[in-house]
Amino acid sequence: MAEKKKDSLNDKLGYKTKLVWEDEKIQKQIASFADPYKDFLTANKTEREVTKWAVKLLDKAGYKRDGKKGKVYSVNRGKSVISAIIGKKPITEGFTLVIAHVDSPRIDIKQVPLYEDSGNAMLDTHYYGGIKKWQWTNIPLAVHGTIVKKDGTKIEVSWGEEDDEEFGPVFISDILIHLSKDQMTQPAAKIISGEDLNATVGTIPLTGEKYKDEKDKVKLYLLKMLNDKYGITEADFMSSELELVPAIKARDVGLDKSLIMGYGHDDRVCSYTALKGLLDLKKQPELTAIVYLVDKEEVGSMGTTGAANQFLEYFISKLSDNAPIWPIMQKSFCLSADVNAAYDVNFKDRFEAKNASFLGKGITLTKFTGSRGKGGASDASAEFVASVRMLMEDEKITFQTAELGSVDVGGGGTVAYLLADRGIDTLDAGPAVIGMHAPNETISKADLYNSYLAYKAFLGKFGSKYIKVAKNTD
Repeated sequence: MAEKKKDSLNDKLGYKTKLVWEDEKIQKQIASFADPYKDFLTANKTEREVTKWAVKLLDKAGYKRDGKKGKVYSVNRGKSVISAIIGKKPITEGFTLVIAHVDSPRIDIKQVPLYEDSGNAMLDTHYYGGIKKWQWTNIPLAVHGTIVKKDGTKIEVSWGEEDDEEFGPVFISDILIHLSKDQMTQPAAKIISGEDLNATVGTIPLTGEKYKDEKDKVKLYLLKMLNDKYGITEADFMSSELELVPAIKARDVGLDKSLIMGYGHDDRVCSYTALKGLLDLKKQPELTAIVYLVDKEEVGSMGTTGAANQFLEYFISKLSDNAPIWPIMQKSFCLSADVNAAYDVNFKDRFEAKNASFLGKGITLTKFTGSRGKGGASDASAEFVASVRMLMEDEKITFQTAELGSVDVGGGGTVAYLLADRGIDTLDAGPAVIGMHAPNETISKADLYNSYLAYKAFLGKFGSKYIKVAKNTD
């Protein structure tokens, strides 16, 4: 009989991460969890669409809209949704919160967008969030969004996702390599300017004797198509929210199919796993468990549907019968569910490997984000990090820790500081992503599944044992 290998001193005292895939017991669960997520990512590409998806699931699960007991949820202007399971303890004793955002970088259509130039019908745009503008050229872009006519009639549109639709996708052109000598000498930030992100949307002119004296016949052809279909006019664009998003489907990548590539992992991967974690809780949690899916993170979290808004306070006030908000916040805990930048072997100099997140090594706990000297970071307390670490280890959930790139290379932020500003202990936690903010982003299926397990455990099991550690302050 072989002698059992003794643990080395390094095994006892050192720290090392591990691959989720090494646990063969959960490989089937990882694969089965990934398929419906890919369907979700393909079907829901805007904040309104994700909110509708969430409401549908909440209704099906028996959550009561604007209720105060049991399982409840509320919707904010169709672009954010907050849901909760009321805990065993009164909400005045605090709550657990997983907050994720449902918006992603994209290209918005301006309020006066349509024009004709040299026989092409074009749309003027304004990009949304941080993007490398040249990455959005020469790919098919679908048009999703809402048009509200002056009489209040609301029209929801999704154009260009399927080949058999009446309206096809659009695209933003880039100059061919043969004529790009001058362009290739420019810094990447100037290769394509914001005002150059004009989308080609049509080339067929309106024909017929009765239209022979009309101007801009290609533009007019499209306006007539839209008017015949929806009864809208050009002026209706001013009261619209139309977004250009990649007309692509999420799919497996890697010869081993271990990864998922698609549009909007940031941050719909966290929105999906957080809500699924809440819906799958079988027992009433000790503290009220809340999942909040918010809008506008990519542009600063401002506005009526962003995390800076007071909708969370409104929701808590309703559940607590207008008890003072500040003491409740002080007793509460939050995972800011957002992605981190995965270590990219093609750009190793952008990372410090010991403090980087890797594909397949589980959910990433990010103590602080920000840039350079931790600018813009909330910086979670050691006590709260310890409590979450204890929970992950108790539940045998694979996790890693990371910063967002090397010091002074760049950086970024999440909504974490907005929750910390409210007095809530907050820690960033989410999967690692390759190609963040590109039209196609990539994650590991293993990290997708582990994020779900982590959010579910935090919402369902973060009770007195962990609170004692988190609040162990002077």
